[in-house]
Amino acid sequence: IRGTGRPPALIIHGVMPRSGTVYVGELLRQHHDLQAYPNEIWELPFLQQTVRIQKLQREFFLAYEQNVGKIGNDDFLPLFGSALIAYLYSFLPPERRMLLKVPSVQYLTCFFSMFPEERLLVLVRDGRDVVHSTVRTWPQLRFSMVCRRWRRAAEMVLRFDAIHGADRKGYWLAKFEDAVRDPVAFVEQACDRFDLDVQRYPFEQIEEIRVQGSSSLRKDGKVVWDHIERPKGFSPVGPWQNWSPGK
Repeated sequence: IRGTGRPPALIIHGVMPRSGTVYVGELLRQHHDLQAYPNEIWELPFLQQTVRIQKLQREFFLAYEQNVGKIGNDDFLPLFGSALIAYLYSFLPPERRMLLKVPSVQYLTCFFSMFPEERLLVLVRDGRDVVHSTVRTWPQLRFSMVCRRWRRAAEMVLRFDAIHGADRKGYWLAKFEDAVRDPVAFVEQACDRFDLDVQRYPFEQIEEIRVQGSSSLRKDGKVVWDHIERPKGFSPVGPWQNWSPGK
């Protein structure tokens, strides 16, 4: 079904917004064989269309029931997924491999149904830091609501990992904190898991990666989405430690 003739894309799914997909994406895209966000498509929330695609398939069969059994009941998801991957690869030079990111795990259980040949990195982050960053970025959101949202997302990840975590090739459940504390080891493990040549990674450039969209670095009270130089001593790990006992 896939038929692109290109290597598998690497798709990062963050547990929810503010889980570190921007930094990890910037970290991995330094690899000389990867090209990130084709045609400036910064996020790819395609799995959220799963229900609509399945509904379309049912309506397709109802329109001409003789097709039932001739087209697989589960074929529409990989057909749409492979078409999307082929379309996005059309923006890349032939020698490059695609990197995409999604700050959500909604419908994660359908990932390998829709993208059976692609590679998946599920990125998790300490829920307290996720909540802290989320309410600073979007102060209109209630603290308790964001806590519940993170818990639901974390439960989705746990269920998914229970199914695929043991032996699924090309799948990695990774921690944002590991990428921050030891980016070299994180990159080395990513290369090993996703069949990337570690010799093709410019490790000397890691310290030059700039900060983008941190809720801790603000201008005029707003999050800065442009790339800015990393301040001395900057760390996105552990800001929740200043919480009140009630939080």
